Amino acid sequence: MKQKQFEDQNQALWTQISAILEQKKSQSALGLQEFPALYRRLCQNLALTLQRGYSPALSDYLQHLVSASHQLLYGTVVERPMTLHNWLLQEFPRRVREEWRLLLWVSLAFWGVAGVTGVLVWLHPDLAYSFSSPQELEKYRQMYTATDTAKGRGAENDFVMFGFYIWNNVSIDFRTFGAGVLCGIPALLAMAYNGMHGGVIAAWLSLDPVSRAHFWPFVATHSSFEITGMLLAGVAGMRLGLALLHPGRLSRRHAVHAASGRMFPIIVGAAVMTFIAAFFEAFWSANPTFSDSTKYIVAAICWTSVLGFLIFSGRTGIRRMGDRHAA
Repeated sequence: MKQKQFEDQNQALWTQISAILEQKKSQSALGLQEFPALYRRLCQNLALTLQRGYSPALSDYLQHLVSASHQLLYGTVVERPMTLHNWLLQEFPRRVREEWRLLLWVSLAFWGVAGVTGVLVWLHPDLAYSFSSPQELEKYRQMYTATDTAKGRGAENDFVMFGFYIWNNVSIDFRTFGAGVLCGIPALLAMAYNGMHGGVIAAWLSLDPVSRAHFWPFVATHSSFEITGMLLAGVAGMRLGLALLHPGRLSRRHAVHAASGRMFPIIVGAAVMTFIAAFFEAFWSANPTFSDSTKYIVAAICWTSVLGFLIFSGRTGIRRMGDRHAA
């Protein structure tokens, strides 16, 4: 149903509820049997508006009516459903689980290619030159065998690198997200490329005992947040790209608008993970104060926490009204 038809069909209901709210009648004057029925119909209108991707102006108008009606009916103010707290602790992990198929695809593209290329380079080191230039491989080798790596960078350089890591991680996430918008396939290619690069470098550095001793303690902790954020950026981009490719009964503009609303918590969560990754990478990963065993223990805690949060968090609490009706 087009938005204009939807508005014409339900305008009388909205006008009636608006008049009741303006008059501020008491519940006894309204009648307990009349207003709850109007309120339920209004909630259904809001759910359909969110599900069908109607204009933000209409959804905001109906959300205002629902909030005011709830306050009049129950005497309490409705909590705004999309606060930052709710995004991160409820909507974010719930949306990730709902998109488990896309997450599986991007994970296979990254980890699968990383595993295959890593094993090939480990068994046949000369193959590393087929995936990367000699200059780049030597740059990474020197980076993780230099003597100043074990001594640390100093507090001032840590802050400089913190800004660099944020910029680098955000740029990777945005490129991945932007690639996904183009019907999804470029996001998988971006995941595969990053997986190939990571697998080759990890295997190449692991061949040398000195660089291996510096590389794995450095990447073990912050990679839990950095890689997860990158994968989720790919999921969000692919979902928007698929909405553009297969809009269903909606117009492509409305389909992309609806998909962007559903993916917004994932983008927020990916951004937070990117920031956390940059913090660990700048102030923890290269810090020589902590032993390698300590860093591995913290890395195990971080990986377990990230996976546990995405799997178990957000399973309780009140879901968005539109999601309940859409289900």
